[in-house]
Amino acid sequence: MRTSSWMVAVTSLVLLFGCEQASSDPLRGVTFAISPVPEPCLPTYAPSIVAPPSTEPPPTEPPPTEPPDPSDPPAEPPDPSDPPTEPPTEPPDPPDECEDPPPLLTRTQGFWKNHACVIDGDVGGLSLLPVSLGAAMTFDSSLEVQAYFKTPPKGDAQIILGHQLLAAKLNAMAFGIGNYVFADVDADGDLETVDELLALGDVAFDEGDDERRLVLGAVLDELNNAGDGESLPFNPSCGGQGGK
Repeated sequence: MRTSSWMVAVTSLVLLFGCEQASSDPLRGVTFAISPVPEPCLPTYAPSIVAPPSTEPPPTEPPPTEPPDPSDPPAEPPDPSDPPTEPPTEPPDPPDECEDPPPLLTRTQGFWKNHACVIDGDVGGLSLLPVSLGAAMTFDSSLEVQAYFKTPPKGDAQIILGHQLLAAKLNAMAFGIGNYVFADVDADGDLETVDELLALGDVAFDEGDDERRLVLGAVLDELNNAGDGESLPFNPSCGGQGGK
């Protein structure tokens, strides 16, 4: 009898622990894009203008032609020195807007913490400053960005989200990935773009609860790692310090 009660107690603890583990997964219920690409594009076509049907009955006989007036001067022959009249050229085909997009390119917060020269624009040619988190925190220098990345979260959900949100914003500015569809965090069946995820992150950073912050922090962590293996279009070496 004691053995049976002990087994029931152990089983209950295992089930309870398993439920807590499952419910603590911040990515539970989040759907990710199979392959993150820019929003679907549609080729543009010139609209076809169709004239409305005529209500007049078709003529049964060709209209009579009037004879030329003998008082009119004769038509002058064309001047051979005039340049030849070229036929009208057809408009060029519209560019193909649906070519295969480049793969998602990102870097993690560790990269941004160690590459101030890329943030400043000394390498890569584009300054990523100022950059903000929510409505109340703005970074005007790469030193401020690095100091924030070095702030230990210590379980603070706002800082956990802030680190991933800041890295994702730098990725979006540096690599132009804002219109890539990436994840459905609201379970509404529509994948949010990176720009939409950043906007949700700003709201959660300012006024979200800890659960929402952890969910978005985990999603942005996935984003920042998703394209970390892709090669950069520039050499990210900063003062002799290498990096991929």
